Amino acid sequence: MKTLLQIGLYVVIIVLGFFIYQSVMEPIRFGREASKREAAIIQKLKDIRSIQVAHRSRYGKFLGDLDSLVTFVKLDSLPVVTAIGAVPDSLTEAQAVKLGVVRRDTTWVVAKDSLFKSTKYPIDSIPYVPYSEGKRFSLEAGTITRGLVTIPVFEAKTNAPDYMQGLKYKIYYTRENLKVGSMQESSVDGNWE
Repeated sequence: MKTLLQIGLYVVIIVLGFFIYQSVMEPIRFGREASKREAAIIQKLKDIRSIQVAHRSRYGKFLGDLDSLVTFVKLDSLPVVTAIGAVPDSLTEAQAVKLGVVRRDTTWVVAKDSLFKSTKYPIDSIPYVPYSEGKRFSLEAGTITRGLVTIPVFEAKTNAPDYMQGLKYKIYYTRENLKVGSMQESSVDGNWE
């Protein structure tokens, strides 16, 4: 009888140990998964920022539509200026160009090839928030005026609960929405930087 009781206690101890381990590991697993999802979203926001900066350098303004971003990357091209010749130590680059020592040549490269090194980059996925079951980023573009200067601005953001779908502890997730750019100030930084 005593042996049977001891075996029963060992089983109860093992089961309780398992449940305690699970209760400790569940928030840790959530943290790892949340970090993985955030990293994917931050990378996508960085890609959106790269596209926006390239578009502004080409056209002088940001795009306010996600589908237009995809079209720009797929169909448009960006200038690449190369200097042919060497600038002597006694001259600045501008002086060398003016004197004809250095010549500049502009070639046009497909925006996709210029912005993304991988030829397999999924361009059509740019508007979609990773891990959100098809929800899209929110994107705005416009201008702000500071004194006499009008500055183009944009803001791309997501809603934190969108990318926490399917996770048990998402109600405890308090991080603010991830975003890049700002409609109130001239900044292309992300709020994670």
